[in-house]
Amino acid sequence: MATAAPPLLSDLAGLLLRRPPSLQELVARLGCAEDYAWFTALVRRLFPEEAEAALAVPDVGAKLENFARLFQERHFPLYAPFIEFFADEGEDPPFTWLRRGIPFSLMGFGYDGLHEMWDGYRDGISALALLAQPPDAYYDEPGGLRTAWLECAAQRIPQETLERIPRGGIPLEALTHAVEETGYQGAAQAAAWVRSETGNFFLDHSYEDGEYEGFCDPWEDEIIQEGTEEWRNADRLIDSVTTLADWLEQDLPGRFAELLDFTLPRLPIQEKEETDDDDR
Repeated sequence: MATAAPPLLSDLAGLLLRRPPSLQELVARLGCAEDYAWFTALVRRLFPEEAEAALAVPDVGAKLENFARLFQERHFPLYAPFIEFFADEGEDPPFTWLRRGIPFSLMGFGYDGLHEMWDGYRDGISALALLAQPPDAYYDEPGGLRTAWLECAAQRIPQETLERIPRGGIPLEALTHAVEETGYQGAAQAAAWVRSETGNFFLDHSYEDGEYEGFCDPWEDEIIQEGTEEWRNADRLIDSVTTLADWLEQDLPGRFAELLDFTLPRLPIQEKEETDDDDR
């Protein structure tokens, strides 16, 4: 009968298979020991059952990616560009900047997003943005943003269909009332999202315009819980909008006309009559 190896020797094989820490991690541990200790304590506090496996990987970036994945699964997504930059290229270890505060993933459109609507976003969402009246008057000036949107839309939707939209767009309140609690409610939700008027933190802010710089909220349980509830509401709205966008994109010309067929008769009388296209 084979003799079992002594306990210390039986554990040796497993220890030898474990890779040593990377040079980047050694620098992080030695140069920013306090920040590293803070990060590991955060992971263990938030994910006590998964923490040791998440922290066992030898690479600093992999530790951070494990943490971000777990955090998104349980709470809300963190801002991916920050994670990718500081894990791969940042001069300071990622634990140092992460300690500054929560890097929320903000999903507002911002100035650039609005001006790249048809180029940077899917056609279904861009088409839904056409329905509502823009929030600022300058968007409706000749050659302004709404004009550019309609010119792009005309490459995909017949002009005679676009001319059915009330001049300048439908006021958001009227659009919301016309489609609420229907299969088309995503149209009003998309308009509110584009206008940054959803009332939701994640959807009404962006990093583009300096509206929110991030890193100002500490990793406190109460703040994380509030963010989790807010993200759940945002996720439901996004799902409603993307579901309608999916439907539209199956036949954008025909289904956009169908959306107008449903919506326009449900608008207040004064909105129905505003079909003059002089300022489109």
